Amino acid sequence: MGFSCSGMNDIRLPSEVIQLILRARRPLALVQDGEDRRALCTIATRMLFWRGGSIHACRCEGPEMRFAISLKAAPIGAMARHISGAYAIHLRRRRGWSGSIFGHYTAAPIDAELYLDDLVIWLHRPPQPPKPGHTGLNTCWTADSAYLVPNSLTWIATDYVLAALNGGGAGRAVYRRRKTQPIDAEIAAILSGRTSRRSGPARIADDAGNASPHGEAPQCTKVEKIARFVADYSHISYADLCSASRRRALAKAKVVAAVLSTRHGTSVAAVARLFGRSRSTLIERAERYRETQPEIFTHAERALEAFLKQEHARHDCRSHLPAQTHFQGPCAEFARGKRVYSDARVYGVDGTRYPVSSLGKR
Repeated sequence: MGFSCSGMNDIRLPSEVIQLILRARRPLALVQDGEDRRALCTIATRMLFWRGGSIHACRCEGPEMRFAISLKAAPIGAMARHISGAYAIHLRRRRGWSGSIFGHYTAAPIDAELYLDDLVIWLHRPPQPPKPGHTGLNTCWTADSAYLVPNSLTWIATDYVLAALNGGGAGRAVYRRRKTQPIDAEIAAILSGRTSRRSGPARIADDAGNASPHGEAPQCTKVEKIARFVADYSHISYADLCSASRRRALAKAKVVAAVLSTRHGTSVAAVARLFGRSRSTLIERAERYRETQPEIFTHAERALEAFLKQEHARHDCRSHLPAQTHFQGPCAEFARGKRVYSDARVYGVDGTRYPVSSLGKR
């Protein structure tokens, strides 16, 4: 999920990046060798496909994994569970670990404009020499090669940081030079969480379902809203989309709805329940289309964003009219472009979910 290195001057930094921290319940290194690294790379790539967003850096040291993530539409909790759940399966299969592998995740918002490049360099800093008798516990791997060797780790988005370091195209040279310089103690304290990193409220939330900010009961689930859009986009009826038919056009539309729904914070299981299909079938078909026809997801996502922008603008125009002129119906909130999510507490971090991000025009 990397970005092209051309046009760096036009790249806009995300307003906020989340430092996601996953910790094992036992004091053993999570990533020990090449096979573990390959498994993590595969898991991260699939997570970005399903959830969207970008990963700017990664550090796996001992029983801890740290990621610098910018969100798109899916909440950080869904991304954390995707990575930890899949990697826990890898550890059980390869090392025979049993029981719960990971504890609660930690999500720390970082002001990207002020600290993104520092965060990446701090996460990719050289490991400390192992303590006597703790060699196996201090195994450390970082995604540093993504910045040193172009396209070596395609799931690491490097252009944001390289543009921030030097928009003229010399970002890699600046990155190498910054890596040799010590990190300011105050910056390191902020990035490690030993001091406050911002004054405003956190802007992240775990899965909050379809509840509105004021607690009203939803009239139409998020999965249904996106499925209705996909049906219209695919020129098929919503009833046909939800039917048991196995026609190729319907099967493809179901997969597109599943991917768009997961990128906007829902689960594949919810889509599977709506369509009466198995979760594994939707995932297998999505993976097949991802390899053979990835453009179908890109086009549909752009169309959805264009639709949301249009309906949001229409809502702004009608917000000054009497209430009876507003949209009505089971999916009224979606049609008006209303942001439907609730405040939540995610392991000690308060905030709200990001709105749908800009995806371009159809």
